[in-house]
Parts: sequence; structure tokens; C-alpha cells
Amino acid sequence: MSQKQVFPRIRSIYADHYIKGSHRAKHTPRVNRPIRPRVIAWAGPTAFMRDRWYERDSWYKARIQKPEITPRLHLIDPDRIVETFEERTKALKPKENDIGFKKRSSETAATTIKRDEEKLEKLARKKQRMFFYLLFFFKGYDLFMPGVYFNNTQKFCVKFGDTVVQRGNLLTAADAPSEPQIQIESLGSNAYNTVLMLNMDGDGFTAEGPNDFDKTQLLHWCIANISDGQTNGETIVPYLPPTPYKGTGYHRIAFILFRHKEKIDFSDIQIKGEHLSDRVFRLNRFFKTHENEITPSALNFSQIKYDETVDKTLHQIGMKSPRFFYEWNEPIKPKQVEYPKKAMPFNHYLDMYRPPELVKREVFKKKLERLVHQGKCEKAEYPDIFYPENKKKLPAWQHKELMRENLGSDKYAALYLKNGYKNAVEQAIEKEEENQSFKDQRKETSV
Repeated sequence: MSQKQVFPRIRSIYADHYIKGSHRAKHTPRVNRPIRPRVIAWAGPTAFMRDRWYERDSWYKARIQKPEITPRLHLIDPDRIVETFEERTKALKPKENDIGFKKRSSETAATTIKRDEEKLEKLARKKQRMFFYLLFFFKGYDLFMPGVYFNNTQKFCVKFGDTVVQRGNLLTAADAPSEPQIQIESLGSNAYNTVLMLNMDGDGFTAEGPNDFDKTQLLHWCIANISDGQTNGETIVPYLPPTPYKGTGYHRIAFILFRHKEKIDFSDIQIKGEHLSDRVFRLNRFFKTHENEITPSALNFSQIKYDETVDKTLHQIGMKSPRFFYEWNEPIKPKQVEYPKKAMPFNHYLDMYRPPELVKREVFKKKLERLVHQGKCEKAEYPDIFYPENKKKLPAWQHKELMRENLGSDKYAALYLKNGYKNAVEQAIEKEEENQSFKDQRKETSV
């Protein structure tokens, strides 16, 4: 009689991952069967990852990754429902229309270059040559209809004293107190020229239209029927200096030259009063009225910003000088609590939750005190020249506040602004002027 074979009790491979409340046995039952190698069906490493054990079902038992149930995908052909790039750009781009004269021959340009070569070479040696991008054609943004352009076919120079109006150079209203000097190229014919000076961003009396076909401008000056080779003509609209309001940034001041064969009566654009609203002008309508008689031949423009002369000009015509301020989005700040979790200097905390008008008023008061007692309000050369003494004597928050004031950072930036905020272009121009003055001083001292 053979002795009954007894197998040792084996711990289940699932015992380490037992879930409380399940109906599965903790140990494998003792079965009287021959020993065989234990083989686990391999379904990749994902079968043994932690996220496989949250749900025990037939997929888990088989060690196979459970497939994800995804909705049925519908294939979409973009070529059928979306227009191509060429079709979209063709629809958005307006039809171009040249309303000016034909381009002048290249021979004229070549002779002009030869004539000016010696002059430009001398300026280049002395590092006094200034480069400007010469545009041979102008697209009439905010002047005419979209897509309308014309070529520069006639030399046209505009000067305010020693300041030349070039391709969008930056000026101030003080640079243009009186009528500019104009020089118009003579083409050797009996034709006439008409000059319009327009403020393309100055109309604040007309509501914006639904489209770009009827833009408005301010007519600052109009001199008409100028004989070929001359600079004087009939003054249709008397000169008014540019009036960019404070806070409105740069205004584009454009000088447009029209050419026509015979004298034209422009009495329909004469102004009836001195108010700015009487100078509201629509160049598109003006050109449409006289399109059979006049043709644009040249354009120059500059960008002019506000200064104190604008107030004087407006007061002379019986108007008040408006002020415009940018409405910034209210800064995001945490809810004010009695005991904040994160420590913060109390002066910063007060500036954060006080009305911004009070903070600006305090800074402005400091600026006035400096102007009264010191006669000027300029930034300190060093953040704190008495740093060791103040570090020991003053509280930490007061010392940091003093350094911020001397550096002109944060709210104290308004202390040292003379004519408002200066953009990157103005800052670069100022640096160039400072460097040039420094070089001139070094030359004088060396001599």
C-alpha cells in the first residue's frame, strides 16, 4: 500500500494584493496532483503595473492589458471643408489699385545717385550719414480705400526750420510751431501742385464707421495751385500746429502732394470756424470729387507727440486741452486678511490695497517738494551713497524704500518722467545723443 503523498502548503501569488471584502481565498487549496512548472502568461510589463490592480476582473486574471473603449472615429478630409491658403489670402487681400503716376525711368535715379555720391561719401567718412528706407510707393492706410496705393514720382521736401520731415521720424509739437518750408521738384511743365497736411489720428469728434472706406482726418493746412518750380500758392486752409492730445501717443502727420494741369477751385474745403471739429476732413471723398483733375505724386510723413505747446494752441482757438489715460486692468491681488500666511513688508501691503490715486498723489507730492526745494528732480547717481550708515540706522523696510526712490523703480518711476513715458525708439535716440555729446567733450578736452 503506497503512502499518501502530501504537498506543502504554498502561499498564493495574490496574497500580497489581497483586497478586503473579496471572496477569493488567501491560499491555494491543497490538491493531490503531480508537480508541474509554474508558468505565467506574459502580456508585457503593463500587466504588473500598479494601476492593473484597482479592478480585478477576467482581464486582470489573464494578465492581459484591458483595451480602452473609444468612440468610433469619423475621418474628416480637410481639403473638402477648408479652403486652401491661396484661396483664403485671395479673399482677404483687397484688389490693388494704383491711383498715381507711372514709375519714373531708372536713368533718372542713376543720374541722381551719381550726383550725390561725393556728398554721401564725405558724410560717411565723418560718420554723419543717416540712413532712411526710401519707399518708392505708399499704400494709403487710413487715407484712401483699402488696396489703394501710388508711387513717389516727384521729389517733395518738407522742413520745420532745421527739422526735416522724413519717412516717419519722431518729432514733438514744439518742432512745428509755424508753416513748414516746402520744396517741390520742377518737372518742366505748366502744371500745378497742391499740398495737404493731414493729422491721420486727430479726429476725436466722429464715431468710427463700420468699414475702412470712409476714414476721417484733421486738415491742418492746405496750399493749392502752386506753379511748377514755385513754393507759394493759394492758402485754402490756414496753418494750425499739430495737436496730439496728451495720452494719445504719436499722431501721424502726412503731407500729400497732388499734381494737376490747370488751376482748381478748392473753396468747398474751406473751414468755417476755428474749432477743431470744423477741420474734420475726408481725403477719400475729396479725391473722389476731383479724381479726374488731380493725381497724387508724393507723400512725406512724421510722427508727432504731445508737449506743452499743444495746450497753448488749443487755448488760442478757444478749446480746452483734454487728457487721456490708459485704463489698465486691475492687478490680481490676494484677498486681504488680518494674518496673511506669507509675510510681506507692511509698506508693500499698504500700497497693494490702498487706492492707486493716493499712491500717485504721494509720489507727485514728493516730486513737487524736490522741484521747490532743489529746483530739479533728477535720479540719484547711486542707489544709496551712505549705504553702511543707513543700513545700521534705518529700519530694513525704510532703507529699501529709499533705494527704490533713488533708483526710480516701481511707483517712483513717475518721479523722473519729464514728458511722459518714453518708448524704446526715444530711449535709443537719447542714448545716441548722450554718446555723441560725450565724444564731443572728449575731443574738446584732447584739443
